[in-house]
Amino acid sequence: MKRIHSKETLLQVGLDLVWSRGFNGTGVEAILKEAKIPKGSFYNFFSSKEEFSLAVIDKFVASRSAVLSPILNDASLPALERVKKSFETIIATFEESGCYKGCLLGNLGQEMSDQYESVRQRLELSLQLWEKRVSDVLIQAQNDSSIPAYIDVAMLAENMIASFQGAVLRSKIKKSPEPLRHFIHLYFNVFLAQR
Repeated sequence: MKRIHSKETLLQVGLDLVWSRGFNGTGVEAILKEAKIPKGSFYNFFSSKEEFSLAVIDKFVASRSAVLSPILNDASLPALERVKKSFETIIATFEESGCYKGCLLGNLGQEMSDQYESVRQRLELSLQLWEKRVSDVLIQAQNDSSIPAYIDVAMLAENMIASFQGAVLRSKIKKSPEPLRHFIHLYFNVFLAQR
């Protein structure tokens, strides 16, 4: 059995397990076994499971950003279409998993916000960065008159992401992408549709 002593491998294995089983349902032993590394190696990289969870969140956010940034930056598409496409891309990933895993940020927010203040703060920062990225594109949509100038885009971005997180949770419980499709329809075909 090949032994891998890579922090990146440990993080990827941990991300996959935490995303599937939850933080409290994923012990250090399970992570080590899956990554095929000895116990001491975990503590060479992380002083605690709490520190590990922060690194997992950062890895998830970086990988999500790597997927969404090219979409949100694609000047060949209208701004509002880019926002819609970014959500549709996440939905496609969720559907590929059989509506099983949900969103890591939402999952950990429900599970850990009252357990570790550092984790709550990192989750909040991660959501704020996502909101900022969406609101920046929504400003462009205002500039091209796709959405009314009176809309507070920061508030809209926060509400969209909160609604999206709720739709992900509902889809996870329902084992159906239908609530997510309703999210897309209501925001982009009804609420923000040009009159």
